Amino acid sequence: FTRGALTRFINEADEKLADYMKRLDEGDAQEEKASSNGGDCGRGDDKLAEKIAAIKGKRDRHKALLDELDKTGEDQISLTDPDARAMARMTKVGVGYNIQLAVDVKHKLIAEQEVCNQVLDMGLLATTVEAAMDTLGVDRIDAVADRGYFKIEDIEACETAGITAYVPKPIRGPAVAEGFFSKEEFRYDPDKDIYLCPADQVLSPRHFGKSRDNVKIDYVNRDACKACSLHERCTKSFRRVSRLENEAVLDRMAARLAARPDILDRRRESVEHPFGTIKQWMYQGAFLMRRLENVRGEFSLTALAYNIKRAITLVGVAGLITAVRV
Repeated sequence: FTRGALTRFINEADEKLADYMKRLDEGDAQEEKASSNGGDCGRGDDKLAEKIAAIKGKRDRHKALLDELDKTGEDQISLTDPDARAMARMTKVGVGYNIQLAVDVKHKLIAEQEVCNQVLDMGLLATTVEAAMDTLGVDRIDAVADRGYFKIEDIEACETAGITAYVPKPIRGPAVAEGFFSKEEFRYDPDKDIYLCPADQVLSPRHFGKSRDNVKIDYVNRDACKACSLHERCTKSFRRVSRLENEAVLDRMAARLAARPDILDRRRESVEHPFGTIKQWMYQGAFLMRRLENVRGEFSLTALAYNIKRAITLVGVAGLITAVRV
């Protein structure tokens, strides 16, 4: 159950209860009228009373769950496994855990694995790759991830840790949602600290604000927007392009991606290999354990079994035995 779903059910239950109580009051009034006229005063609202009792019971259970979320500060609660969370899986939502894998491109071996119940991947890149660096014994490494890991603070942490990150930027934002030019179509000039819009007009820094822990700067040119021939494709009034104070880290990563456009294909070929093997060949499409620590233990064994199978494919049983003896 999510906080939003529980709140919606409680509100709907309150509306139904109010309607049922109104109908009961109307029934009582009709019975009193029939009784005063000497008519039959038998009650016909037994089923309605049963419905009211059932809705009240269910509402109380949902309210108790909502109170539990308020107490813990969480946004979700699972009755099957208290540690599990609703995870988005393509077009469906499944309750489970988030698996993080760092896979080496050359051998498709799992260098690092971690299980958590964080719903989104954002913020998990640097920690996962740093753990893989310790396993591999290296000071610098290239790390490729999908756009779900795109978070400026995480990319900056990667640079600090000696990780060269390659993460494509998601195309999102209110301008894109309304069909206007995306931010990527505005060219930033770091020497002049300006943006050039699709109409080659200069947008200069005008407003400074705060975005979480970063300083946000807005670049605008109201006069140019008023007379622009591309106005209808760009904005409703005037265009504002925002830039974070440390956004240069994203510019450097965008330049790396432009220089190596094939690197994202290599990510799919490497990190999806263990997932496919584990789900299809090892028949582990779902966890057997419950609670986070137990699931971590289960997947640790799964990753170990995968690496052994992979090592046998690469060097054979004899080669693996020899390596273990050494």
